[in-house]
Amino acid sequence: MQLSRARVLAFVSQALPIAGLGLPIVIYLPPFYAEELGLGLTAVGSIFMITRFFDVAIDPAFGLFADRRGTRWGRRKPWIAAAIPILAISVWMIFLPSGTVSGTYLLIWLLILYVGWTFATISILAWSAELATDYDARTRLQGAYQAMLMIGLIAVLAVPAIYEANGVASLREKMRGVGLFIIVLLIPTFLAAIAWVPEVPVTERAQVDWRGVLRSLWRSRPLRRLLLADLLIGLSSGVSGSLVIFVIKDAFALGQRSGLLMLAYFVAGCLAIPLWVKLGARFEKHTTLIWAQLYSVLLLPVFFLLTPGDFPMALIVLVLFGLPYASHRFLMKAMMADITDEDQVTTGRMQAGVYFSLLASTEKIGLALAVGVTYAVLDWVGFKTGVPNDKTAINGLLWVFVALPTVLHILCALALWRFPLGRERQRALRRQIEGAGA
Repeated sequence: MQLSRARVLAFVSQALPIAGLGLPIVIYLPPFYAEELGLGLTAVGSIFMITRFFDVAIDPAFGLFADRRGTRWGRRKPWIAAAIPILAISVWMIFLPSGTVSGTYLLIWLLILYVGWTFATISILAWSAELATDYDARTRLQGAYQAMLMIGLIAVLAVPAIYEANGVASLREKMRGVGLFIIVLLIPTFLAAIAWVPEVPVTERAQVDWRGVLRSLWRSRPLRRLLLADLLIGLSSGVSGSLVIFVIKDAFALGQRSGLLMLAYFVAGCLAIPLWVKLGARFEKHTTLIWAQLYSVLLLPVFFLLTPGDFPMALIVLVLFGLPYASHRFLMKAMMADITDEDQVTTGRMQAGVYFSLLASTEKIGLALAVGVTYAVLDWVGFKTGVPNDKTAINGLLWVFVALPTVLHILCALALWRFPLGRERQRALRRQIEGAGA
């Protein structure tokens, strides 16, 4: 369906609190609870690992359930509405704790938060596949949603920086500011989308049991290819993300400028989104993604040429490195929306919830595996954190930072080579779906 710009803005604005919540969970909350609140690294690490596996496990279960349980208010909006109080209360309890807390307190509220997170994110993504049905319209909508995610990410990074600029060093106060920032954005953006953006009625055949759903998932060649590519990119992103600060601090000797360099990296990724949208519209989505992988393969060796302390050159390289950052994050979602069309033709049902839950799971698994693998390899090459490293150890760091993502980018490009669902195929599927609905 055609959406006005106001409705598109209302829909994609939901990305602001989603981005604001996702980044602090990874960067700020673990040290806040381990150090400031005194729970210790081992306890906090175990709690965050348990809750992350819980998050991965409930995504497909919820996606399958939501696809099969419509209401008179729709299939997506009720779950987004339910997520508002769950997220608001859990964010308040986690980011603004009063007094001392226990590990059980953190575990319970993180589990509750991830329930709300799943309700919101899976429902929003499934809703997006139903709102935009044209091949290129999906690229534009997902690109706009990703741009808003990037804006939210940059904004939440600015909150602790504003506190620091005003002489506030306490991590507790910074987390209070981040928590209030998320809650203030969460309520109006979610309510605006619920109130102003319509759900699209979906004409479906009789219910398909869960065995039929599993059969259709297993038999989908585009789905298998896309999930493999997403897992590989998740691994690559996890490797790069877990090492880039070490590269800036130890290899570039620019630790005091790391915040500015990372901000430039994310801003470059945000500004490049229109370019990737245009390339996806001019060519095929999977072709554009292959080019993004090859671009990264060509750029990564440049990190070997940088001189320690050369801030201008490091800034240029980080900006160039950030250009493809967002490409797979919205193009793969648009491709997954196309795959739901193939499934709808096969099964007679629109099952975007379960399909997007699988995409969310592979990315999370890739990011989780990457940290464990990367740190083990770093230890093997002799690189140590928190102490000065010699030239051999720093070269080992650079080799890991360059070589592992290079191999993963190449494998991802191969997984996407001759992807079996392009523009013409998708539009033929839509004609079948719309003909059946008529």
